[in-house]
Amino acid sequence: TTADGAGVDVAAVLPSGGLESRTSRYGRRIAAMPPASFFVVSAVFHYLGPAFAVLLFVHVSVLGVAWLRIASAAVVFAIWRRPWRLIARLDGRQRWILLALGATLAAMNSLFYLAVDRLPLSTVGAIEFLGIVILAAIGTRTRRNLLALLLSIAGVAALTDIRIVNEPLGFVFAFANCVGFMLYVVLGHKIANTGTDGKPSGGAGGAMSGIDQLGTAMLIAAVVAT
Repeated sequence: TTADGAGVDVAAVLPSGGLESRTSRYGRRIAAMPPASFFVVSAVFHYLGPAFAVLLFVHVSVLGVAWLRIASAAVVFAIWRRPWRLIARLDGRQRWILLALGATLAAMNSLFYLAVDRLPLSTVGAIEFLGIVILAAIGTRTRRNLLALLLSIAGVAALTDIRIVNEPLGFVFAFANCVGFMLYVVLGHKIANTGTDGKPSGGAGGAMSGIDQLGTAMLIAAVVAT
């Protein structure tokens, strides 16, 4: 392995047990985790964040709160992954995909908070889930998939307190966010399964490549939202 493409042997530069080896160990541990664990953590923070963010509405404008969420995520990715290094290694098609994903992230977050400003969070969350149900139904191939889908729908129905209020514009924003979330899932699936060389990825290296691409898209989202 070389560092910065300059033919420097990383093993010779870093001491045993150094930062590079620890990062590698963490990467292997993360890659070994079951896929469902990532979904559970993502689902918790996906709605926990907005639950706290709405408290800022009395101090910051709705779109200002959306920008803070996008910008803070972009800063985290910038420090953690330095995703701008990825751009030169991508072809034109991959760059367009990342541009589309970045624009989708910016629009989706803005629409979500515009909807939450007018509708209960549970109602917006339930509408957002409709798009995932549609995508899951399209991808259903076995009875086990179908059972999992039905259980998910039943769980959302049991946990969410859906309330219909007289806010037609809020519903417009909520359904527009639903469409954006569907597009986000489709584009996210595409980059997660494609390496930076444009070939199908797999294993820990492919997963980290997907994270780098997501980080790049989040930086684009911050620029679009600004």
